[in-house]
Amino acid sequence: MYRPAVVKARKRACLEPWVIGFITFISLIVLAVCIGLIVHYVRYNQRKTYNYYSTLSFTSNKLYEDFGKEASKNFTEMSQKIESMVKNAFHKSPLREEFVKSHIIRFSPEEHGVLAHMLLIFRFRSTEDPEAINKIIQHVLPEKLHDAVGPPKLDPESVEIKKINKTETDNFLNSCCGTRRSKTARQSLRIVGGTPVEEGEWPWQASLQWDGMHRCGATLINSSWLVSAAHCFRTYKDPTRWTASFGVTIMPPKMKQGLRRIFVHEKYKYPSHDYDISVVELSSPVPYTNAVHRICLPDTSHEFHPGDEMFVTGFGALENDGSGQNHLRQVQVELIDTKTCNEPQSYNGAITARMLCAGSMKGKRDACQGDSGGPLVSPDARDIWYLAGIVSWGDECGQPNKPGVYTRVTAFRDWIHSKTGI
Repeated sequence: MYRPAVVKARKRACLEPWVIGFITFISLIVLAVCIGLIVHYVRYNQRKTYNYYSTLSFTSNKLYEDFGKEASKNFTEMSQKIESMVKNAFHKSPLREEFVKSHIIRFSPEEHGVLAHMLLIFRFRSTEDPEAINKIIQHVLPEKLHDAVGPPKLDPESVEIKKINKTETDNFLNSCCGTRRSKTARQSLRIVGGTPVEEGEWPWQASLQWDGMHRCGATLINSSWLVSAAHCFRTYKDPTRWTASFGVTIMPPKMKQGLRRIFVHEKYKYPSHDYDISVVELSSPVPYTNAVHRICLPDTSHEFHPGDEMFVTGFGALENDGSGQNHLRQVQVELIDTKTCNEPQSYNGAITARMLCAGSMKGKRDACQGDSGGPLVSPDARDIWYLAGIVSWGDECGQPNKPGVYTRVTAFRDWIHSKTGI
């Protein structure tokens, strides 16, 4: 049978007022101590970024012309060597935990050698004395570089270091090609349903618009020139009706410019997909900012390898024959060798030496309509990004065995130079 719980009456115990007061006092003391410890911990461990502009002389068994050209293979190798020497110097010093990175901006010739121009970035606790920090940095680098083993042969006594502010640092970085804000690139399934990006992640991306409507993507290669696909201009040829916008949204744009000239490759003949490349000149140069600046163009000899990490970005459709997007999206893809891409179940021999394939043979990771002309990019060992391909064509979007096909930029490096001087 149902048996209800038995409730026993209890005598209520009351605390003396002095006991309540004592407990409250102790609690307030403990709370105050905890707050003080938290404030002290945050203040002591909060770090502030310090940026420096530095120059350093060196000699090399290579001629300056071998590595003086920005984004060339020799430029990258020389930059890596010097950045590594500087990193090792600070890691052997009391500043090993505060040193973040060095970044070569450019090289310039000197009478008896070459001058490396670089940024030095540190993070110190906010409680540190700025003047003391400056003196330590000025002393440490020349001292520790005496132990550096070349080539190249560094001159430690030539080191000059000057503190600069964040705006100056951004200006230096934005003047270099292929730099981007430090974001963790997130892998997504595809631009078809892929990941929206944040401002500054892909600052070279442009939207090409005919009479104000997005038609194609493009890539900024200097302040006045864009690279895109030839087929974007097959019907729409009047430059005065085109505009280029920059930023992660089409509306509103970060910047907007008209077009002055359009050059389509002379050998492009529709309906063939071969020679699918164009360059367009802006009506006036765009100023470089954190959100808008240029990609690096690879040398003709630059090699991209199957399996390399690459990203493709665009404002295109989320599904085959779908509508475009206002917000820029990204997708990580991998380079697929031409032999695999030319298999009968794939493109059956249609991939020429002027094309490359990227995506996944399983499908789902791809560009789509509206992404045409946009960039396929890949980083080097210094995390500098290069334009590997231009979105060109494919069999629908994200289908198995049908990866995206891109114009191979290295095959057209001389043609780009002939039209733009870059």
